[in-house]
Amino acid sequence: MARSLRLLLLAAVAVTGIVAACSVGGLYPMPQAGATPGGVQDMWLARDLIARGQVPPPEAFVVEGMFSEHDLPLAGEPCSQPLCLRAAAGVAPKHDGAARGFVQVGMSSGIDADAWQPPPMTLVMTVDVSSSMGFEQGETTPGEMSRTLLRQIVERLRDEDRVAIVTYGSTSQTALPLTSVAERARILAVVEALTTDGSTNMEAGLRLAYQTAPFDEDGDGDVRVMLFTDTQPNVGATEASQFEELVADGAARGVGLTVFGMGVGVGQELFAAMGNFRGGNAYGVVQPDDVARVLDDSWPFLLSPIANGLEMTLTPDAGATVSAAYGFPGGGTSLSVASVFLSKRRGALLVELDGLAPGFSAAGTLRYTVPGQAASIEEDLSVAHDGVVDERGHGYQQPSVAKAVALALLVTGMRAAAERYQADQDDEAVAGMEVVAARIAEDADATDDPALEPEVALAQALLELLRAGAPQGSLYGGY
Repeated sequence: MARSLRLLLLAAVAVTGIVAACSVGGLYPMPQAGATPGGVQDMWLARDLIARGQVPPPEAFVVEGMFSEHDLPLAGEPCSQPLCLRAAAGVAPKHDGAARGFVQVGMSSGIDADAWQPPPMTLVMTVDVSSSMGFEQGETTPGEMSRTLLRQIVERLRDEDRVAIVTYGSTSQTALPLTSVAERARILAVVEALTTDGSTNMEAGLRLAYQTAPFDEDGDGDVRVMLFTDTQPNVGATEASQFEELVADGAARGVGLTVFGMGVGVGQELFAAMGNFRGGNAYGVVQPDDVARVLDDSWPFLLSPIANGLEMTLTPDAGATVSAAYGFPGGGTSLSVASVFLSKRRGALLVELDGLAPGFSAAGTLRYTVPGQAASIEEDLSVAHDGVVDERGHGYQQPSVAKAVALALLVTGMRAAAERYQADQDDEAVAGMEVVAARIAEDADATDDPALEPEVALAQALLELLRAGAPQGSLYGGY
């Protein structure tokens, strides 16, 4: 019992300490800015559920969210472009012991992050005011955390920016028409007056928000809907696929979307689907302290992408195939990223190759556009691995590849264990997670990277919950 409690406390430390751990080894200050894909930007929902003593549902484990929490740099020539892409290869066994090839694409930027500012922004704040949000019921409720987040965003905006506020519950309404941020007192008065209003008709609220948002004529990414919500909708459209069309239509008009999942009430499928379109990103805000974490870490970068429509092609040696892709929002083996944002950390995309000889090579292209420029940018991609591995069967061209592989296998392993636990709480879920926990511990020792230590604790805490037969939490705050 004491050991289990200690491990759960370590997991709680992981929830609060992962970003700090990522700064070890020269992240702050860093020689160049980072860049990360849009979509889900963290794994805080899963971390919080584990800290609460619950086994998260499988969909809470998101590789791109994990990657975004870590610095995954690849060495290369100094970066002088808005987006710089580098590649390196590795070989490692998966949890089943079968060797795979891996190609990491590292993402960085030559932009001066300290000086960077987005174009003048038009933001449509779309606030869930349904009864579950709990406005005026204490500072830890999703509603009051939303109010705090809204206040701090308004304070950080510039006078040349514009804000509208749309609310939805049983009904939707424009609480504030488009207003210059020079009128901060007027905007903040509307924020302070937010109160609850019944059920959750997110569809009506989002439709009104997109009607309020003007067309982004110049393509600079300067129009954005921001959604603050704690739960999946229960009135109107309720499925992720139903919202994808709505968000896709907005993205085609140049309107970005930022989803703030407030508390542990957000369905991860909906959360991910709505953040994976052009100009889209999504953040978990599960505790009051997360408001400062998200803004200190990602402001103003989350407002406007530095690149869009990143498409990757990769052709390995004859007989080899692309068997998995990690860190690409949307999942599957699609090698595309709708948008890339400036970041304090250098992001990564990872491709897994199967059917390889001891040494392998792969070649391809990377194509993307920069906001405000019509012509696309294309870069060649080429990697070659000499087949040399250590006694564990691992061999990497750069340390970051080892870390990216470790994180990708950790997240997919935790997801698989949670799926097995959800289907049938038997010994196979525990046995599978024992392999995953042992592997991340070995990888942390081999890489000697302090940023992996919280992940070792997280994996061990999940293992202990599975062994103890802990309840499997949902992303709706219950069991």
